[in-house]
Order: sequence, then C-alpha cells, then structure tokens
Amino acid sequence: MTQKSSRRRFLKAAAATGALAGLNATVLAQSPEQDVILLGGYTRAWQGYRLPGQATAEGSSNPTLNLQAGKTYTLMWQNGDGVGHNFAIQDSQGNNLQVLEPLTVQQDTFQQINESDENASVSLQISSGNITGAFTGNQTAGGGNQTAGQQSTESLIASTQILSEQGAVQAVRFTASPEMAQYICLVHPNTMVGDIKVQGGGGGGGNQTTTQ
Repeated sequence: MTQKSSRRRFLKAAAATGALAGLNATVLAQSPEQDVILLGGYTRAWQGYRLPGQATAEGSSNPTLNLQAGKTYTLMWQNGDGVGHNFAIQDSQGNNLQVLEPLTVQQDTFQQINESDENASVSLQISSGNITGAFTGNQTAGGGNQTAGQQSTESLIASTQILSEQGAVQAVRFTASPEMAQYICLVHPNTMVGDIKVQGGGGGGGNQTTTQ
C-alpha cells in the first residue's frame, strides 16, 4: 500500500512539474521585452520621452537613437502641438528608407507606457497591425504573457501619413540596419531631425528600398 501511495504521489508530482514546465515555456515564448521608443512631435523638435538602451530621455530635443543592428523596435510618437507632422527614417544621403511597418495604437496605450518608469520593461500585444495592449514592469520582471509578434515585411512604407490632430498617436515598427542615419519629419526637416546610430552588423544594409 505504501509503495502504491508513493507511486501515485510521484506521478502527480511529475505531471505537475511537466505542466509547469510547459506553462513556463509558453510564457517565455510569448513575453519578450520590447524595445519601445516614445517621442513627442513638436514643430521646434522631436521630444524624447522614452529612448532605447540605457539612454535617458528627460525631455531631450531630437535625441540620438542608439540601436542594435537586427533588433526590431516599436516607435510611437504623439502630436504635441496640433501641427501636421510625419515620420521617416533616412540614410546618410537623405533617402527615405522603406523600412517602416505602420501600426495602429490608442492614445491611452501610449500614455500608459509614457507614465511608466523609464527603466521599466515593456511587452506589447500586437495583432494584425494593431497594438492592442501593453504590459510594463521592472526589467527583472517576466513581462507577463503578452505577445509581441514579428515585423511584417509585406507592406513596409518609406514615410508615415501626416498627423495633424493634437494628442493623436502614430506608431511604426522597424528593424535596425546599418544604413539608417537619421529620423525626420518631412514636413519640418530643418527642426525635427535626429541622428540614428546603429551598432553591430556590417556592410551597406543589403537590399533595402530607398525613396526620395
């Protein structure tokens, strides 16, 4: 009787351990920390709210974006002055790179991330081109079970549409590559332009499409 009882306890424990391992694998697979960049769009300059890596934003104007080659970033910006702005990434020759995947995002999602600690990690839930939710937490946290998805290359654009409504938010996703040199508002190219520095990788950036 003791042997049967011990065996039942062992089988239950093994089953529970297996289920837990499966759950952990699912959570790990579905909760990557996201590299999220937040900017404010003003005619005088882009304002940095949340920057990649260890950079501190603190209201910086046209901050340099330090990126890692091959890493996918989600960038959101909010129209701060009610003037028309848009977003593009250019190479060193001023060519617009066709690398942006447009995403839709609600203003309250932007605010949720912007109000979180700058050092907190962010996990996004992205479905069919829509950012449907965000989870913020400490960098040591697991990030919940939100899914990030992968960048789609089927409908990449070279620049976003002009956004004129004050408080409205626009979002794009892109994968960093060596040819990226600056981000810019094509409506205000003399004031709303900041540098991009990409570390890692090499060569001329492969077969990225450029447009004037």
